[in-house]
Amino acid sequence: MRVYESGKESARANAPARLAVGVSDGPYRLRGASDAAWPSYGYGQRATASQRLGGAVRSVLRTIVPVLALGAALGSMFLYMDTPLPYVTDAQGHWLTVSHLLLPAAFLTIHLTNRRYGPAYAFAQVVLALAALAAMALFGGEVVRNLLPPTVMPGGREVGAFCGAFLVAGFLSIVAFDGARGPRWWTAPLIGSVVAALVYALVFYPGAYLGTATPWVDHMAVHIGVLLAAAVLGLFPFWLLRGLIQPLPGFGGY
Repeated sequence: MRVYESGKESARANAPARLAVGVSDGPYRLRGASDAAWPSYGYGQRATASQRLGGAVRSVLRTIVPVLALGAALGSMFLYMDTPLPYVTDAQGHWLTVSHLLLPAAFLTIHLTNRRYGPAYAFAQVVLALAALAAMALFGGEVVRNLLPPTVMPGGREVGAFCGAFLVAGFLSIVAFDGARGPRWWTAPLIGSVVAALVYALVFYPGAYLGTATPWVDHMAVHIGVLLAAAVLGLFPFWLLRGLIQPLPGFGGY
């Protein structure tokens, strides 16, 4: 009997250790908004209709500012397509424009949303911002065309390549950012920006210019260098904003 009780007590003592090991073991799992420390309900207690409605309203309100910020960054890229940088040129002239430099700002808004609300909200931000711009192009095409000279209006292939590249790069950067959360505050934004830069360039340039006379390989190499430099420089505004944009419980406090 004593042997049985001693074995039972040791099993109880080892149970928390086994549970703690089980929590940290296993492959990486993408964290979602459900991992945050939301108020819990008692056993057998269900959320009322007003509570569900309130949660839906909070979710919508949380996405408004991130979507507006990303939409402003993407809209600025479109507006400054005809503003070339005078120091980068080739046989086709000044091909690198201000819009190329504004792309890291769009990824920065995604990183800040991911930091605050997690990957689910960050991906919703990307999808909703692209959907809003697509709706604007469809229903306000005449207004959009008047904003730019006809010589810099992107073709359908370029627009499709940009949307696809930005969607894929945004999603993978969200996964990279969330997986790199840790005690060093700069690790997640740096890795997320590097992943976004490489994926975007490797998807956009072949998709937009493969088979054409445009020297897209050289352009892609230069743009990758610009985006990687911007990934390092972008740590400064991220550092300035990390005190203002604190992550919710469950997403790490770094």
